[in-house]
Amino acid sequence: MKLLWSTAICAGLALGIAPVSAQEKTLSNVEVKSDLSAFEDSNALEFWPDLTQDLGKAIATHVNIDDQAEAPRMVVEINKIAINGEPVLPESGEFNQIEGTIALHPANTAGGNTETDANLPPMGSYALTVSAKAAGGEAPEGWVVIPPTEGDFYDVLINAYAMEVVERLEE
Repeated sequence: MKLLWSTAICAGLALGIAPVSAQEKTLSNVEVKSDLSAFEDSNALEFWPDLTQDLGKAIATHVNIDDQAEAPRMVVEINKIAINGEPVLPESGEFNQIEGTIALHPANTAGGNTETDANLPPMGSYALTVSAKAAGGEAPEGWVVIPPTEGDFYDVLINAYAMEVVERLEE
């Protein structure tokens, strides 16, 4: 893990102190799935088996979830977790990239017939990639550089992905 300055650390600090929007969006459901099958040797879920649950929780902290509301439901499918573009993570499990597709579907029908709802086409979808890149340069004189732990990096990337998903709801 690079020790000096990273955009992920800056994003993590910003996310940690950012207030929740006064106009929170409402969704009827958030479902997060992972399908890394396109990358034959991907080992990310061996290191991070709770990634889908963690991402779902992170998104849910920034939106209102009301399964009775006439609000769209969101399906997030993570399809690549990589380190510098490579889907095979090192023994440390570190990664700096998450890719996926986010789809908004119409609200569940009256009675919540999820089989019928699952066949409805999405109202819209988009691909989303969040990457953390190490910045070059030296720390200014007198600064103390504290390297992030693997857990810090994981939390920052999960939260950055969640925040970007929620921000795009407003578009």
